[in-house]
This record gives sequence, structure tokens and C-alpha cells, in this order.
Amino acid sequence: MADRLILVDDLDEESIKGVERIDFMWRGTEYEIDLNPEHLAEYDEALAPLLKVARVKQGAGRKGRKAAKPKSETAAETKKMRDWAKANGHDVPDRGPVPREVREAYARAQAEPGPSIPPQGTQEDAAEPATQNPYAGR
Repeated sequence: MADRLILVDDLDEESIKGVERIDFMWRGTEYEIDLNPEHLAEYDEALAPLLKVARVKQGAGRKGRKAAKPKSETAAETKKMRDWAKANGHDVPDRGPVPREVREAYARAQAEPGPSIPPQGTQEDAAEPATQNPYAGR
């Protein structure tokens, strides 16, 4: 079952049809108010003379948002990527960021299945016994 949010006009506390939430800032404090279409028109009308002469602040709308950072890598992971790139003919700098194309090629290479090599110390590596037990496995 989904939850529904029903907005009620903050001025008349009755209207629910067409109510919108409006965010604004005044003297450094952020506010929000829920208004029906009639009250929203009054709000727009009251602000109209101010908006005609106001300037849009540079960087407006970016407050509180941060760019997504890529997954951080350890120095060992970056070194492994650089070594792989050099061994596979990619031009990669010794320092600084690894180019996106190289990162993508490295990721593709890591995703591809490689030759299957049995781990050391398995039963396959053990010497064959001198005699077979005829009753084994029965």
C-alpha cells in the first residue's frame, strides 16, 4: 500500500485541490508554505514588483547539493590499474587521474572471465597413490 501526501492550504486550512508547496527564503531563513491556486496567485502578485527589479543570485539553487564523488580508490588499486594499462598498450600518466577510457577498459577486462587455473594445493596436485583401493567409493 502506498502512502499519499495531501497538502492543505496553510492560509485557509481547508483547500486541498491544487495546493502547491512553495519554498522561499527571507533574511537568511528558509521557509515553505502550502498554497491553493487562489492564494498562489496572490503570492505571485505580491512578489511581482520585487521580482521585476531583483537579480538572480549567482549559484542559486546549488545550496546544499554536492557533486557525487567517484568511488575512492586505494593507491594500490590505482597502481594495479596503471600497471595493467601499460602492459596492455594504453597511454596512462604515472601521476594524476587515470583517463576515463583507461578506467572503462580496465573495468571491462576485469569483468571478462579469464582462463580457469586451479588453486594450488588441490587434490589434483597430489601424487597418485601407489595402489588403488578397490573398495573406495562403494
